[in-house]
Amino acid sequence: MLRAAFLAGSVLLTGAVTPVEKVVELLDKLQAKVEQEGKEEAAAYDKYACFCKEQVDEKQYTIEKSDKKIEKLSAEIEKLSGEISALDGEIGELAKKITKLEGESKTAQEARDKEHETYLEKEADAASAIDACERAIAALKESKASLKGKAELEGAALAQVRSVARLALASGAALSSDRVRLLSALAQPGAAYEYKYHSN
Repeated sequence: MLRAAFLAGSVLLTGAVTPVEKVVELLDKLQAKVEQEGKEEAAAYDKYACFCKEQVDEKQYTIEKSDKKIEKLSAEIEKLSGEISALDGEIGELAKKITKLEGESKTAQEARDKEHETYLEKEADAASAIDACERAIAALKESKASLKGKAELEGAALAQVRSVARLALASGAALSSDRVRLLSALAQPGAAYEYKYHSN
């Protein structure tokens, strides 16, 4: 201010601008410019500092949130790993059971096949015995007239029929109720002699 007054006084007195006055004027303009730039830079710095603080706060919040998420996911991974181990154990046990059941099934199938073969053999034996009984009854019926009075021959023939009937019953084959009654009657001592022939 004093400098401005000095300049104004110098201009009034001399009526012309001296070099010193020119330098002072330039210094004043430079000071004003520097002060203005300082204010602008301070405002820009404040704005940038505010932006940086917001970014730091946001990044810090994101980091904390991510840390919690990581902790939660780590716990879930640990839990699932335990469940996987348990399920692997169960799968191993089930695989052993399946192998055991397959072996038992194979053994049972072999036993059933063997039983079926035995059944077919017994059924064939029973069918042969029944056929023999039916042929024997037919032969007895045809020769009944000629056998009258010949008790020994007749008794031997009936004993043979009884033996075949017992064999058929003992074979365990699946027989119809009529055939079971017929064979049971033939197998009984004394009853077969009185049995009246019935055709099937």
